Amino acid sequence: MKDYTQQHKLAWEYDAYNFWVRTSGTPEERAKKDVENPKKMLKWHAKYFDKFEGVKVANICGSCGKKAIPLALLGAEVTVFDISEDNKRYAMETAKAAGVSIDFEVCDIMEIDMDRFEGYFDVVFMEGGILHYFHDIDKFMAVMNELLKADGKIICSDFHPFNKISDALNFQQPTRSYFDTSVFDGEMAHARFYEDEIRKKFPKCPYRKYTISEIINSIIANGFILERFDEQPSWENEMLPGEFAAIAIKK
Repeated sequence: MKDYTQQHKLAWEYDAYNFWVRTSGTPEERAKKDVENPKKMLKWHAKYFDKFEGVKVANICGSCGKKAIPLALLGAEVTVFDISEDNKRYAMETAKAAGVSIDFEVCDIMEIDMDRFEGYFDVVFMEGGILHYFHDIDKFMAVMNELLKADGKIICSDFHPFNKISDALNFQQPTRSYFDTSVFDGEMAHARFYEDEIRKKFPKCPYRKYTISEIINSIIANGFILERFDEQPSWENEMLPGEFAAIAIKK
């Protein structure tokens, strides 16, 4: 496991289970919401799935299962790939409470076992801001391609690169040049929800933030045909871009 990946693991296992309980409810409470309306829990990403029943989905950096469990409730066969044991604990307990089964592989995304998973999935799905954890987007997209069957689909949703120059989502992260290509140490996503004394103790994450063109060009260069690119407004200010989704098919 790479040094920067190990740093991400330390950050995402720092009080993560307790954080999910505090912000999303106990696994039983979260499961109740998922069961009530799983498609609603997928939010705007639901429209990118042609169907759910029987579809094999790789949920990349699927965190606490917030999208994996609704997908499973809708009939998908979901495997979460994530680096955090705490995330796995919360996700598996929530899935059990919801009465569904998901698989959860705790691993470095760049070292997924391709003897098991090469060409296995119909859909590779990611959302909620993950690309900045990977320092070589071309190698990352090559792994995503390898996971998919022929004609499989990638749903790559992430925070809009506009956030590099404006804190449009109120993440309390310093802004930088839009074209900056450096790797820098930043707070992990949950740190801002803690009191200052605890916040200071959170392990930092080494980030590499990309431009729109870097993301789109990497998708195209790594064996995908781009079908559409959508943008969503910020939840903090609807006049500014907040998220995007790139939808592409494996050649």
